[in-house]
Amino acid sequence: MRVYVPLLLTDLAGLTADATLPRRPAFGVTGPLRAGDPGADEEELEFEAMCGALDAARDLGAGRRAVAAADVTVSPAGDARGMLADPLEVPVGDVVSFHVEEGQGPAGTGYDDLLWYDVTELGLLGS
Repeated sequence: MRVYVPLLLTDLAGLTADATLPRRPAFGVTGPLRAGDPGADEEELEFEAMCGALDAARDLGAGRRAVAAADVTVSPAGDARGMLADPLEVPVGDVVSFHVEEGQGPAGTGYDDLLWYDVTELGLLGS
Protein backbone atom coordinates (compact mmCIF):
# COMPACT_ATOMS: atom_id res chain seq x y z
CA MET A 1 0.00 0.00 0.00
CA ARG A 2 1.23 3.49 -0.79
CA VAL A 3 1.20 5.62 2.35
CA TYR A 4 1.91 9.29 2.92
CA VAL A 5 3.72 10.36 6.08
CA PRO A 6 3.40 13.98 7.25
CA LEU A 7 6.70 15.67 8.04
CA LEU A 8 8.39 19.00 8.33
CA LEU A 9 11.43 19.66 6.20
CA THR A 10 13.50 19.77 9.40
CA ASP A 11 12.51 16.13 10.10
CA LEU A 12 14.61 15.12 7.11
CA ALA A 13 17.84 16.74 8.35
CA GLY A 14 20.46 14.10 8.94
CA LEU A 15 18.30 11.15 7.87
CA THR A 16 20.21 8.46 6.03
CA ALA A 17 19.08 5.63 3.78
CA ASP A 18 19.19 3.17 6.69
CA ALA A 19 17.21 5.40 9.10
CA THR A 20 13.52 5.39 10.01
CA LEU A 21 11.09 8.27 9.61
CA PRO A 22 9.56 9.66 12.81
CA ARG A 23 6.58 7.59 14.02
CA ARG A 24 3.52 9.42 12.73
CA PRO A 25 -0.08 8.90 11.71
CA ALA A 26 0.10 8.12 7.99
CA PHE A 27 -2.45 8.50 5.22
CA GLY A 28 -3.47 6.17 2.42
CA VAL A 29 -6.43 5.07 0.36
CA THR A 30 -8.72 3.71 3.06
CA GLY A 31 -12.13 2.15 2.50
CA PRO A 32 -13.96 5.19 3.92
CA LEU A 33 -11.90 7.55 1.73
CA ARG A 34 -12.79 5.47 -1.34
CA ALA A 35 -16.48 5.33 -0.32
CA GLY A 36 -16.57 9.10 0.10
CA ASP A 37 -15.46 9.66 -3.51
CA PRO A 38 -16.70 6.62 -5.47
CA GLY A 39 -16.11 8.21 -8.88
CA ALA A 40 -12.41 8.90 -8.20
CA ASP A 41 -9.70 6.72 -9.71
CA GLU A 42 -6.77 5.38 -7.70
CA GLU A 43 -4.48 8.28 -8.61
CA GLU A 44 -7.06 10.84 -7.47
CA LEU A 45 -7.59 8.98 -4.19
CA GLU A 46 -3.85 8.82 -3.57
CA PHE A 47 -3.64 12.57 -4.18
CA GLU A 48 -6.43 13.11 -1.62
CA ALA A 49 -4.49 10.99 0.90
CA MET A 50 -1.30 12.95 0.21
CA CYS A 51 -3.17 16.22 0.72
CA GLY A 52 -4.43 14.88 4.06
CA ALA A 53 -0.85 14.17 5.08
CA LEU A 54 0.21 17.65 3.99
CA ASP A 55 -2.54 19.20 6.11
CA ALA A 56 -1.54 17.00 9.08
CA ALA A 57 2.04 18.23 8.78
CA ARG A 58 0.77 21.70 9.76
CA ASP A 59 0.04 20.33 13.25
CA LEU A 60 3.72 19.39 13.66
CA GLY A 61 4.82 23.00 14.11
CA ALA A 62 6.26 25.84 12.10
CA GLY A 63 8.27 25.23 8.97
CA ARG A 64 7.93 23.94 5.44
CA ARG A 65 5.69 20.91 5.24
CA ALA A 66 6.82 17.70 3.56
CA VAL A 67 5.28 14.33 2.82
CA ALA A 68 7.12 11.04 2.37
CA ALA A 69 5.45 8.58 -0.01
CA ALA A 70 6.30 4.98 0.85
CA ASP A 71 5.24 1.51 -0.17
CA VAL A 72 4.57 -0.60 2.92
CA THR A 73 2.55 -3.63 3.93
CA VAL A 74 -0.14 -2.37 6.29
CA SER A 75 -3.85 -2.72 6.80
CA PRO A 76 -5.84 -0.10 4.86
CA ALA A 77 -8.08 0.45 7.90
CA GLY A 78 -8.61 4.12 8.56
CA ASP A 79 -10.95 7.05 8.34
CA ALA A 80 -12.66 9.07 5.59
CA ARG A 81 -9.73 11.51 5.43
CA GLY A 82 -7.42 8.62 4.63
CA MET A 83 -5.69 8.60 8.02
CA LEU A 84 -4.65 5.06 8.87
CA ALA A 85 -5.80 3.57 12.16
CA ASP A 86 -2.28 3.13 13.58
CA PRO A 87 0.76 5.42 13.41
CA LEU A 88 3.63 4.05 11.35
CA GLU A 89 7.38 3.96 11.70
CA VAL A 90 8.54 3.79 8.09
CA PRO A 91 12.09 2.82 7.11
CA VAL A 92 13.63 5.26 4.65
CA GLY A 93 14.28 2.21 2.47
CA ASP A 94 10.51 1.96 1.87
CA VAL A 95 10.22 5.61 0.77
CA VAL A 96 9.85 6.19 -2.96
CA SER A 97 9.65 10.00 -2.98
CA PHE A 98 9.42 13.15 -0.92
CA HIS A 99 7.05 16.03 -1.64
CA VAL A 100 7.93 19.43 -0.17
CA GLU A 101 5.81 22.57 -0.26
CA GLU A 102 7.41 25.34 -2.24
CA GLY A 103 6.42 28.02 0.28
CA GLN A 104 4.70 28.16 3.64
CA GLY A 105 0.98 28.67 3.13
CA PRO A 106 -1.97 27.98 5.39
CA ALA A 107 -3.42 24.47 5.70
CA GLY A 108 -5.59 23.62 2.73
CA THR A 109 -3.25 25.31 0.25
CA GLY A 110 -0.06 24.42 -1.55
CA TYR A 111 -1.19 21.11 -3.02
CA ASP A 112 -0.32 22.13 -6.56
CA ASP A 113 3.00 23.69 -5.56
CA LEU A 114 4.67 20.59 -4.14
CA LEU A 115 8.24 19.97 -5.19
CA TRP A 116 8.96 16.32 -5.95
CA TYR A 117 12.21 14.64 -4.86
CA ASP A 118 13.34 11.09 -5.50
CA VAL A 119 14.38 9.20 -2.38
CA THR A 120 17.99 9.29 -3.64
CA GLU A 121 17.87 13.09 -3.19
CA LEU A 122 17.31 12.82 0.57
CA GLY A 123 20.70 14.43 1.25
CA LEU A 124 19.51 17.62 -0.50
CA LEU A 125 16.55 17.97 1.87
CA GLY A 126 16.57 19.26 5.40
CA SER A 127 20.06 20.72 5.15
